[in-house]
This record gives sequence, C-alpha cells and structure tokens, in this order.
Amino acid sequence: MLECYDHDFREPERPDSSCPLPSSLSEALAMSAQEIRKSVPFTVRAAMPADTAEIDTLFRASYGLLLKQDYPAEILDAALPALLQTAPRLLNCGTFFVAETGGGEILGAGGWTQASPFGGVGPREIGHMRRVAVHPDYVRRGIGSALIDHILDNARLTGVKRMCSLSTLTAQAFYAAHGFTASGDVDLALRPGVYLPAVQMALDL
Repeated sequence: MLECYDHDFREPERPDSSCPLPSSLSEALAMSAQEIRKSVPFTVRAAMPADTAEIDTLFRASYGLLLKQDYPAEILDAALPALLQTAPRLLNCGTFFVAETGGGEILGAGGWTQASPFGGVGPREIGHMRRVAVHPDYVRRGIGSALIDHILDNARLTGVKRMCSLSTLTAQAFYAAHGFTASGDVDLALRPGVYLPAVQMALDL
C-alpha cells in the first residue's frame, strides 16, 4: 500500500467543518478526483529519480501512520525500513507516477510494472500495482482514486488485461472499491526473515 530523507511539507489547508473526517483510510482514499481538484489542484506525472527523497518522505509519513490501525507494532518495526525505501528501478520505469501540486509538492505516488514485487516478468497482459500511497495530511481528497485511474488507464494503453495487487490489510477495502477482488492472504517477503501480511487482489481491465 511498502533510508528515509527529511523534507518539510507545507501546512495543508484544512477542510471546513461541513466536510466530515473520513471514517477509514479506504473512504479517505476513494474520494473523487473532481473533489481533489476543487480543493488542491494537482497534476499526475511520471516519477523521476530526482523525486526519490520526497517520495521516501511520503512513504514514511503514509505507512508510518496509516498502517498502525491494522498491524501490530512489532510487525511494523521490522517492516517499515524496507517499506520506506524506494527502489530506483521504479523511478526509472516510466509507469510510476506522482500527484503533484502546482508548487511542486508531492501529495501521493503509485504505479504499476510488468515485473511482480517478487521479481520476474510474466505475460505482457498481466500488470502489478506498485506502492500506491497518499500523504496523511491529504487523505479524503481523491488523490488515491486519481492515481488509480491514471495507473489503470496507462496500463490499458500498453495492452494489460489483468492488474494484480499485493494489498496491505489497510488498503484492501480501497482496492475493493475500485473493483479489485481478493483471492487469498499472503505473507509479503520484504527481506530475509521479515514478512508483512498482505492480500492478493486482482482486477480484469
């Protein structure tokens, strides 16, 4: 859903009292792209190696806070160092994206690859979701949905017919809201001896 660098984020505008806070991460991430553009204009672009520090900071903020609701501290303490490190190949693949404000602030990131998170490349018709995350200061503003839409549209253009996702427990309902179905629980190997409980999901495009 998965070496840190310091980065100062601009204090976001807070929603007014007429906009209730989300009851869950999935609800927060699933707001429409139209709503996010009304409150925080942004563009989605391909990530670049120069984005590494800011994306790592985004992952640290997102995973470090939002995964706490579904994973015990002992699992997160072991898993977070691996989750917070952005693989250079993701930023060079052309199919990993960031949601960015006009001022250059990265609010969310995510993408897809034909290579699975476990390594190896399967049929060209099969894609794999990679690392969709939103900064917790900007949840419930549609960034997650905008990224998912962009990712799936990009994958369709290359001929992908089925998109797979190794979802965190926290993001399972979010992916389900976008049409993904679960096929079973898995332990995602982050490094030798370190595993993160996850859910195997897929969507036919």
